[in-house]
Amino acid sequence: MTKQIIADAGPLIAFGSMDKLSILFDLFGKVVISNVVADECVLDLSRPGAVHIKKAMDKGKIEINNKRVAGELSESVDMLGAGEVSAIKLALINKIPLLIDEKLGRRAAEKLNIKIIGTVGVLLLAKRRKCIDKISPLIDTLTENGYRLSQKLIRDVLVLARETHGKNLSTQDY
Repeated sequence: MTKQIIADAGPLIAFGSMDKLSILFDLFGKVVISNVVADECVLDLSRPGAVHIKKAMDKGKIEINNKRVAGELSESVDMLGAGEVSAIKLALINKIPLLIDEKLGRRAAEKLNIKIIGTVGVLLLAKRRKCIDKISPLIDTLTENGYRLSQKLIRDVLVLARETHGKNLSTQDY
């Protein structure tokens, strides 16, 4: 069976903005997104990561599921955007893990017993599998690009990765 993951827009944009979509392909093989997520990622090619995501789509490295994902989800998704809902439905129907960062989306997916991972989890996995040497420069790039990560999350992942702090943590944070 081919390895694959369903992706929501947020993590895809994060990896695209770092020009590190290759990490996703190395770890998961195929990346599948809904047409709603595709629109969120590439509707405005001036947005961070959009050009890299579009190129990966054009090369077939990111597969767009153009089929309408039917079915209702529980009320736990009422507060989510259309992209998150479509990604969760796609993961649920196809029984494929989901790459998602949005907290409410993660909770909804967990309630549906969907296996999830986030951007920082992917970075940690990539380091463990030797796809990357260090996480801290990538976290620095993410935060410099406006991606919001809590100081606690950054500290925790750097401890797990056995790295010293990046630019975005003061030594007081340890």
